[in-house]
Amino acid sequence: MAAFGLHLGTCSACLAVYRDGKTNVIANDLGDRVTPAVVAFTDNEICVGAAAKQEIIRNATNTVCHVKRLVGCSIDDPQVKEYIDTSSVHVVKDTGMPLFEVEQKGKTIRYSPSQIMELIYKKLLETAQSHGGSGIQDAVLAVPPDFDMKQRNIVSEAAKRAGFNILRVINEPSAAMLAFDVGQLDQTEHFKALVYRLGGTSHEAVVFDVEQGMYRIVAEVADYQFGGDKFTEVLQQFLTSEFNRQFRCNMSDNKRSVSKLGLAAERCKHSLTTMITAQCAVDSLFEGCDFHYNMSRARFDSLCMPSITKCTSLIEQALFKAGCPKEEIAKVIICGGGAKPPLVKKVIRDYLPSSTFLNSVPEDEIIAIGAAKEAALLVGGNDADNVRIGNDTSSINFKILPKCISIRVRMHSEELEVVIPQHSLVPCRRQHTLTLDAHQTAVLLEIYQGDEPASLETSQLLAKLVMRDLPPGSSIKSNFHLKREGDLHITCHEVTSDKSESINIPCH
Repeated sequence: MAAFGLHLGTCSACLAVYRDGKTNVIANDLGDRVTPAVVAFTDNEICVGAAAKQEIIRNATNTVCHVKRLVGCSIDDPQVKEYIDTSSVHVVKDTGMPLFEVEQKGKTIRYSPSQIMELIYKKLLETAQSHGGSGIQDAVLAVPPDFDMKQRNIVSEAAKRAGFNILRVINEPSAAMLAFDVGQLDQTEHFKALVYRLGGTSHEAVVFDVEQGMYRIVAEVADYQFGGDKFTEVLQQFLTSEFNRQFRCNMSDNKRSVSKLGLAAERCKHSLTTMITAQCAVDSLFEGCDFHYNMSRARFDSLCMPSITKCTSLIEQALFKAGCPKEEIAKVIICGGGAKPPLVKKVIRDYLPSSTFLNSVPEDEIIAIGAAKEAALLVGGNDADNVRIGNDTSSINFKILPKCISIRVRMHSEELEVVIPQHSLVPCRRQHTLTLDAHQTAVLLEIYQGDEPASLETSQLLAKLVMRDLPPGSSIKSNFHLKREGDLHITCHEVTSDKSESINIPCH
């Protein structure tokens, strides 16, 4: 029986299968092992993948890219505003949520980010069914570690509607570790490992403590202002200046020409990952002028070098947060499509000279392969015999809380207090005790979700719970129960008066 691993990134999607003791990435109908995460709406059809990407040139207002950036966001979130400013697609507000407004077969239709993701997953399902037969396919999804329960459910439901049977949602860095069986072959080992992912629009560094085949996240740092697309942007800027210099013109204000050169720059960048020179050629780029430029890897590296230092800077931040000297990192995994340029790997290798780098799998396939191995374990049977993780238990058999749960007692303190720490195993229970002041007869408890250290600026308000007519100076015991599906149930009990208030916060 086949078990699939799904990874939908900001710029691309990858599908892997575990069958007969082997894990492989499945090529799509064009023979590509990675599919662009792009959806385009034309007068005749809905295109997904490479065909949709070509529509960016002539049909930009109906071509949706980078949909993952909007998962679970409200229309007022900063990343949504940034998306609206940089995207050609019309984004509108509906009940506070962003929707893509496109023209399809002469009609104006609105799609949610979840529905766009569903179309991409359907494309992956077609690929899966061509390899594993018809019917529903068992799969494991890999998502960013900072996705909260709501975002994880949105992604999971989109894949389910597409036709996959989602067995589990796991973190991308954990999937990368599973891809190389880190800590699984010799479970007596105890060491620290680093996963660095460079995607199209973001990058992150995660430090793991590996012991007895179990993975524990020690520190995680992410940056959503830098990704592999920056290298394309730098190359495109150089090529634009070269074109303007050669033909003594200014093509920068022509959106169609900019889009054509952007796609050509991306192809050139990809070619330079395996070749020392690459030809960038665009017919009729601007005002009938053809553009041809022979780009060397050395020049490309010199253009990108100022940006690549951000990779090691983020790793340094993660190591500092973990309190871990870089000499203690035993193994390193570099993943993500943005990490394919050789200079990225060289700079990180130079920064971590004493570490062992695991690089037998292409960077943009690692996460999908790890997810497929986890799916094989969950499906069971003979296919899973070679995937021993932990003590016959998946190293990520428990869900991990991506963001901490904290409280703010408005009538007692203005600071947030963490009740359930980030990266706690789910399900879990915690208890918190609060003693009222001598004159205090009421309390307002605000429940927040966010990254650590918890602060009002970086946390999201989930709910409020009020207790009134309490005896002054009394004690309130609050029980927090975070259930496996992500729902949070809170019960507050005042001991003297025996008053209780409770609230259930669904993961949605």
